[in-house]
Amino acid sequence: MRHTKAIQIIIFGFIFIISLILWNYMLVGRYNHGVRETTQATLPLLVLISDEQEINQLHGYQGDVDASMLRDSTTPLDKNSLKVSISGNKEGIEAVTYKIYDSDNKTILDRGDAAFQKEGDQSLADINISKRLESGRTYLMELSVTKDNKDVKYYTRVVYGTGFHLKECMEFAMKFHDSTLKEGNTEFISQYLETEEGTISNNLSYVDLKSSQEAICYANLSPQVERMYPATIKEISQNVTSMEFRYILSAENSEGVKQYYQANEYFRVRYSKDRMYLLNYERKLESYMRYDTIDRVNNRILIGIGGSDKQLISKDNGKKAAFVVQNELWYYDYQNSDMYKVFSFMGEDYRESRNNYPKHGIQIMQMKSNGDISFLVYGYMNRGKHEGKNGISVYRFYAEEQKIEELAFIPVKVQYDTMKNDLEKGAFLSKNNQFYFYLDSSIYHVDLDKEQSSILAQNITDDLAVVSENGMLALNQSKNKIKVVNLSSGKEWIISGEKGQLLKPIGFIQKDFVYGTCDEDQIVRQKDGTYMYPLNKVFIRSDNKNVNEYGKTGLYITDAKIDGTTVVLTYSKKNGNSYKKTDSSYIRFKNKTEDKVVFEYGYTGTRFNQLYLSFPENIYIQTRPSYLSTNVEEKNDELKIDFANNVYKYKDAYVYTGGKLSGTYSSMKDAIKEAKQGGGVVVNYGQLYLWEKGIAKSYGKVANISITKAKNKSETDVACIKMMVDSEGKDLSYDKIKKLKGNTFDKLFNAFDKQGVNYSDCNLEDVLYSISKGRSVMARRKNGTYVLLISYNQTKLRYFDSLTGESVQAERSAMEKEFKAAGNIFYSYAK
Repeated sequence: MRHTKAIQIIIFGFIFIISLILWNYMLVGRYNHGVRETTQATLPLLVLISDEQEINQLHGYQGDVDASMLRDSTTPLDKNSLKVSISGNKEGIEAVTYKIYDSDNKTILDRGDAAFQKEGDQSLADINISKRLESGRTYLMELSVTKDNKDVKYYTRVVYGTGFHLKECMEFAMKFHDSTLKEGNTEFISQYLETEEGTISNNLSYVDLKSSQEAICYANLSPQVERMYPATIKEISQNVTSMEFRYILSAENSEGVKQYYQANEYFRVRYSKDRMYLLNYERKLESYMRYDTIDRVNNRILIGIGGSDKQLISKDNGKKAAFVVQNELWYYDYQNSDMYKVFSFMGEDYRESRNNYPKHGIQIMQMKSNGDISFLVYGYMNRGKHEGKNGISVYRFYAEEQKIEELAFIPVKVQYDTMKNDLEKGAFLSKNNQFYFYLDSSIYHVDLDKEQSSILAQNITDDLAVVSENGMLALNQSKNKIKVVNLSSGKEWIISGEKGQLLKPIGFIQKDFVYGTCDEDQIVRQKDGTYMYPLNKVFIRSDNKNVNEYGKTGLYITDAKIDGTTVVLTYSKKNGNSYKKTDSSYIRFKNKTEDKVVFEYGYTGTRFNQLYLSFPENIYIQTRPSYLSTNVEEKNDELKIDFANNVYKYKDAYVYTGGKLSGTYSSMKDAIKEAKQGGGVVVNYGQLYLWEKGIAKSYGKVANISITKAKNKSETDVACIKMMVDSEGKDLSYDKIKKLKGNTFDKLFNAFDKQGVNYSDCNLEDVLYSISKGRSVMARRKNGTYVLLISYNQTKLRYFDSLTGESVQAERSAMEKEFKAAGNIFYSYAK
């Protein structure tokens, strides 16, 4: 009997082992065969401690970085010391070195080091700054540690001062955050909302103070916090703090399966002794793709909660689709019902901070009908052979072989936010590995096989160059000539206009080129320095011949854009030096389009609107797709290229709202408008403040300015610039300023080493921000002369009249009217 039982146990054990092997083969072989992730992250993390609060988790950089554009965090200092905590792979790291840079981001003001000491379960270093920092001024701080004989650098902005009330602002923000997740806190939340009666909020992917309380409290999602990262301080001044909370949530679906989400909360909080004010609140929520939830009735695959502004390309009449969700590239093959996770820095655990750091993007350049995809990964590299580097990785995905090949890694100094805006304007990879891309006002050509590069055009503005997704390039080479290049074949041709004309590229409809013509004498240089091109004709060109022509007698085309296969033209009538819109026309060109996959929303009571991949009617989504991963083949070496210097960047205005770069503007008026809407700030290339919402006081004064009288009426601008440079201790004579090249603003811009600011066309109230920060403002009067504004309150202005050499106090309202009549021409500087 015992012998029989023993045989049975052996047989059952054998069957169990065979079953396990088969199951493992099916699970790993079928659903994960060919899996090889990028190598794990190895760089340690730093967290800063200020006012007893753990803030600003910093990720390490390796290689060259342009720190001028780094604005990820701001660290307040209420004394000349700072605690630094290190975590992650910290073995062998004994100390941290620091440097503090002046406003030029180059001159080192202070440097030193501090040893890490064990305090409980933390390793902490106490940094003591020897240099006295100016109160309220922002500096760049570089921290570095040595890991495996390599320097790893970390960056933050630091600001010294008192009365920040960081702790109180953070405690308030955390109370609001907790209240949104817990039932029974409606009374606390409701007192801060600005919800209008009748508001319907049906999408949890974005909420703000105007959303319904139900949406702000996650409807019926009932999420749980899986991981919360240290708060990131974005901006801080006396009593006002802007901060971001980033965390991972989970919530079970109807089948009891966990769905994971990343949430970003942005708070702008004002402290007062009696109560706290919530000036701005935004929350963005995005699902991580689960891939296996389908809606058979409506022929679609669930993406989850999230915005629809994602990249999606489909081929073969919708049978193949590539899309990006939460910085993960996916590919769906309908014929085989397979869903591939093509590329992701994320591992199994979405909560891991180093893998989950969202300072990179994925750009699909092209997908072939067989499913092969060329794409870019750009920005900060979270892990792998380029960990800690900032740059562009060029990849090809081969669907048949289920593998990814990295063709090149190009180190880039430009930061992720700027890269994102530029690469989305144009990047293309030909079949013979010729890579073209637009970055920082230049277009580059890189031969990936020969590892050679060239600059096709530099210092070009967005409105005079176009790169299309299907590999067509057009750029204005000279005023009356456009060069058009088929990047796939290398074929190029020139379109020439008449003498006295400017040709302006508009875009491509597939490979047909759309452009407009403008008379040079009609080009308008606007007060803020930007240009407007009133077009008299728009042409569509096919096979190097004009096939369609559009325009109306007596009207100008002041805006032209392409939406899919439609050209949208805005017509305006000239009225003096301005143009008034009359009507718009929509021209449909090439009506035949392929069936394609689109994003659409579907509503549920628990999650409100969720995003789906919706397929054409002839495709039936009835089977849950199988999950497949891919091989990743990374290159060890780097492809270094010479980048052009962008001469425009010093005159541009950079707007940060919601803690992120929301736009780059050549017009301060447009920049301030964007910052007002988003409760943000405007800075220049060196990250010096040009405007901040709600910071300017009701009065302001610039001290220590002596009057300079102009030598004649035509030199009042020179005298004003002289007064300004003298007040900042710059050694520049009246005659040297007079000899500087260019117009009035050009002289000021060069006198202040590219830190001049053109506030023209802004209203006076916004311009007075500069005086509130201790910087005088030049203003043009109706008679064409300039005065220097030095102080203000709610009713009065004081200015130095450089024509008479007198100090004058005037009614603010009267001067505001005069400045407006003179065109609202204002100039100042940053410091």
